[in-house]
Amino acid sequence: MFVDAGWFLSEAAQALTGRGVRSDVACRYRDLMPALAALAAEHTGLPLLRIYWYDAAPDGIAGGAHAEIGALPNVKLRLGRISHHEQKGVDALLILDLTTLARERAIANALVVSGDEDIREGIAVAQSLGVRVTLGAVSLPEGRPSLATTLVQEADEQLLIDADFLRRYVGHGPAVAEAVPAAVAPVVALPAQTAVVAAARPAAAAVTLAIAPEEATTPREFGFRFGAAHADQLSSDDLRALQREAPMIPSDVAAQLFRDAEQVFGPIRGRPEIRRELKAGYWDHVMRRR
Repeated sequence: MFVDAGWFLSEAAQALTGRGVRSDVACRYRDLMPALAALAAEHTGLPLLRIYWYDAAPDGIAGGAHAEIGALPNVKLRLGRISHHEQKGVDALLILDLTTLARERAIANALVVSGDEDIREGIAVAQSLGVRVTLGAVSLPEGRPSLATTLVQEADEQLLIDADFLRRYVGHGPAVAEAVPAAVAPVVALPAQTAVVAAARPAAAAVTLAIAPEEATTPREFGFRFGAAHADQLSSDDLRALQREAPMIPSDVAAQLFRDAEQVFGPIRGRPEIRRELKAGYWDHVMRRR
């Protein structure tokens, strides 16, 4: 099982609070991990090798919640870096582990919990080596999973993780516990020693554009404006590092771009041409910055 923690927890926050802000939720990892393992084993009918948990930390060093996660049985913590609140290298680690285990014939079925289009090639390589790939997705309101269309087309099948499952292990974070009405979703009472607020990437999540529909004439223009807002937050070194990763947009930034765009253009799942134009507009701006 391969879990992109940033994507998974942002989607869980969207399902439980109506906002895709990771820092709005707190998670009981000691209980969540066995539940995810049981979910994978039940779906595949195979014994679990381990859960790979992908996240980012300053300098890639585990601390706080990450230290707790890394000590859990049957869990392999894999950390990219956080630079100016933005994750680096997480998708690359997931692709590396997925393809290596497939090549070594260590797995027969991979459950990949991510909706980021950038991992599509890794899925294709694993499949070419005989591994079945299931996409794990959080079921959002009206049952709509937030997955890139290209991922859905590439994978063998999907497994939806619903809000009822999430509520057993994920609750509202301390900052929003009183602000969200109880009727929206039940709050999970977490013991103080286990209520760990997931490490957030606030700067990336805060790139929100106040663009009226009449101002954003095309998805490409929207992507361009989003790229401008994002690039304004980066130091010169971080901007250059981002440009070297083109055309792969960091997964948390891409998720925010698509969520913001849906406020203007409506649902974009199943509309790959809009996603392509949003990304193209983003890079139109980011690559010309100095």
